[in-house]
Amino acid sequence: MRPQLFGAGVLVMALAAVFYVLEIPLVYFWSIPFAIGGAIMAIASLFLPESAGPVEPPEGYRFCPFCSNPVRLDAKRCDHCNGVQSGGAA
Repeated sequence: MRPQLFGAGVLVMALAAVFYVLEIPLVYFWSIPFAIGGAIMAIASLFLPESAGPVEPPEGYRFCPFCSNPVRLDAKRCDHCNGVQSGGAA
């Protein structure tokens, strides 16, 4: 079970209920898709396994703080986004 996904699904269903109660024409029509989407999220969270944990970069690399691609520890800039890397080892 993924509790974060379940909580998000419940919040989306609650937002759908608020949209339904407000009855503002443009907002009112979004209540049904939000309710269905929230229900799908909540039900799917019961069957999805918990995540394995944080992802570690390959040996000798760190993740770029701007684009999350692996960057060598001695690199000054990311090859993907050209972002300037911090000076020390991450």
